[in-house]
Amino acid sequence: MTIRMWTPALARAREAWEDQSEGLNGPRKNLAQADPALLGDAVQAAAQAFLTTWEQQTLALRDRASSHADALAQTMYDFRATDQDSVRATQQLLLWQDRDALPTEVGTL
Repeated sequence: MTIRMWTPALARAREAWEDQSEGLNGPRKNLAQADPALLGDAVQAAAQAFLTTWEQQTLALRDRASSHADALAQTMYDFRATDQDSVRATQQLLLWQDRDALPTEVGTL
């Protein structure tokens, strides 16, 4: 009896979200460093608004991806803790000589 079978899938999903978050850092920095003044007075204000909007959007997407990664990491921890709590509670019900028995993992998903 164990739920650790979910851990590899959760870890892959967490890593994918973290990669997405990190991948958005470069574009966000490029947008922040762009100088709309180089485009001239006629378009400077519009260019600044464009850059600001996209920098904020990219930052929001980066933060959302990072939040998803953090939530999956917390879920993995919660599953492990729940599994460990369940094992300890079950072991307390076993005969004394069997209390150090480990649960058997059944199948993988």
